[in-house]
Amino acid sequence: MELLDGRILSQKILDDIAQEVDDFKRQGKRAPRLDMILVGDDFGSIKYVGMKEKIAQQVGINGVIHHLDSNVNTLDVVNLIDSLDKDPEVDGYMVQLPLPDHINTNLVLDAIDPRKDVDGLSPINLGKLFQKDPSAILPATPLGIVRLLEEYGVKLFGKHIVILGASTIIGIPLEAMLLEKNATVTLCNVHTVDIQEISQMADILISATGKALLVNASFLKPGCVVVDVGSNRHPETGKLVGDVDWESVKGIPSYITPVPGGVGPMTITSLMLNLMTCYKKNNGR
Repeated sequence: MELLDGRILSQKILDDIAQEVDDFKRQGKRAPRLDMILVGDDFGSIKYVGMKEKIAQQVGINGVIHHLDSNVNTLDVVNLIDSLDKDPEVDGYMVQLPLPDHINTNLVLDAIDPRKDVDGLSPINLGKLFQKDPSAILPATPLGIVRLLEEYGVKLFGKHIVILGASTIIGIPLEAMLLEKNATVTLCNVHTVDIQEISQMADILISATGKALLVNASFLKPGCVVVDVGSNRHPETGKLVGDVDWESVKGIPSYITPVPGGVGPMTITSLMLNLMTCYKKNNGR
């Protein structure tokens, strides 16, 4: 059972980005800039945005956080987005999700300029993805998953891939990306019947349910590849765990992502990759 180590690949990509940023600076060009919009005081969101800021600084990217109070309304967020759209110094930006319940997330995402959409979640970029338009900026987590699988030589062509979790952030765009790679994809949601039996048919099982330790040995066929996108707290110990019960599945998969250290680092790295794409396109480089 070999680990799909996101930390190793992530560091390799970040080293390349840092070198590229250094090259730009030596040419007299400004550093790329990433703006992050954070609304409210959710502990997980604050921690995650802080991690993104730290990684940006490590590779020479200028990271700027806009931390808004939890009592702001949808218009306040949209107005901030509008100002970032118009600012030529801002190469890309993202809105940390989830937003507070009283804010209309669809309106916020719709306001994002697709040319600066480093999360790839605006309706235009998602539409381009589903239309197989190569100019689409791809959602960060699905992009990180595909890059990780390809790095380890996991073949996608013709394989049966089962995705657990049909969110618009991960499951649905990931399905589109894998179909583009000529895989056969089954997308399961919370109402899917016989989910264990469906999972057992997977050459590659990707779990993004947010349910701690959901996937056990009964979900897997021997030799399959397991990608755990979950980031949960263990119900008893409080430790960080994924969707997969490691003790139960040990020895069954050929490859598996650890939690932490698998998909998480690749998500932030993919965000930086998308920012570099925006920087080059929007500045004619």
